[in-house]
Amino acid sequence: MATMKRKQVVDTEGWTHVVRKPRGTGYSKDRRVVRSNTHAGDFEINGVPYLDRTLENLHQEFCHWKKEWEESSACEKLQILLLKRKGSCGMKKVSNIVVLGLGSLLSARRDARRSSGTQLAAVQTILEILGPEIPVVVQDPQYTETDETFLSTRGWRVVKDPQAFDFVCESSLVFAVHCYIEIYKSIASRNKAPAVIIGTKMDNFKRMENSLDMIETALLLDNMVEECEAIDFPQIRYDFSDTKIYWRKKLNSTYSNDK
Repeated sequence: MATMKRKQVVDTEGWTHVVRKPRGTGYSKDRRVVRSNTHAGDFEINGVPYLDRTLENLHQEFCHWKKEWEESSACEKLQILLLKRKGSCGMKKVSNIVVLGLGSLLSARRDARRSSGTQLAAVQTILEILGPEIPVVVQDPQYTETDETFLSTRGWRVVKDPQAFDFVCESSLVFAVHCYIEIYKSIASRNKAPAVIIGTKMDNFKRMENSLDMIETALLLDNMVEECEAIDFPQIRYDFSDTKIYWRKKLNSTYSNDK
């Protein structure tokens, strides 16, 4: 087995990176030192570059994004929206929150980390309004072990793809911002739609109707939200661009997904 040397390197943003340098052979094929001129990263997993930070470093940067979010007008507007609808039949009985595709907080791309951190802070705002005791399930194939540990310390349950979809029910709030169409299709394929969906504006997918399968998928997504009140998610930069909050008007409503 290869032995590893560790050293700490401070980057241009002032963060300390723990860099592992292998001796000999045996370094994991899925996790390797990045030697790319286009992406600054410490290692790669399946071709995606990441930073190798400690939990403390990760927490410090998240606190920065969280503070920025909480001081924004977008956060205030979201709180007002939630408080106004908290007593409605669509919000009152939310039993869990399912978070999909939030992204790694260790991405080598700073704007990606910022978006993930801001969206994570928004989930916390939602949880604070609806009730901190509500269980949260999170899933993203790009999570590293450090991501999973960080989220677990918040009391959230981290599951592997596609296990999170098993937690989606008619009283769920699903938070899935800027996800691929397959994610929304998996949600729409459930027997009953969730109480609240926060995700990409479903009308956007109509632009992709270039095949029979895509046309059917777009119709499926339309059916999923047709009985919902659609509200624009408060904006901060482009972290929630084209994002809608879909509130189901009747908690026990069903829809047909027959093709």
